[in-house]
Amino acid sequence: MSRNIISKSQIGLQVNQTTNQKDEYISKIIKLVPAEIISVYLAVFNLIESTGNEAGNRNLQWIVFLLIAAITPFYLKKIGRVTGTWQILFCTFSFVVWVLSMGGPLKDVLIGGFTIQFLGAVFLPIYTLIIPIVYDQTQA
Repeated sequence: MSRNIISKSQIGLQVNQTTNQKDEYISKIIKLVPAEIISVYLAVFNLIESTGNEAGNRNLQWIVFLLIAAITPFYLKKIGRVTGTWQILFCTFSFVVWVLSMGGPLKDVLIGGFTIQFLGAVFLPIYTLIIPIVYDQTQA
């Protein structure tokens, strides 16, 4: 399965596809959430957390977060062979939402009495539910 999302307008235009069907909802969720990038971040984040150096951890977490966020579009284009600009933007934003739900460098920041991690965890399932619908609207 290719990582590119096939929209209605692309049906019939795909040369190297074995099927000519529009991606369905679940397939879009899988293609709009960069699981491999999130996995790398989670592994590095847990490694940093295990050191116990609270002051140094925060700075290192920011560096890793920004570095992986910057690498994400290039990774998707080169390795994932994603050609759609909107898909790359949505995937990169998905990475940010996932990082916030896991805590990341902002885990202790409060907004309205709630931590960023809590708000990210609340927003994540809602975001995951609507992202394919919003993506479809950008392709119309």
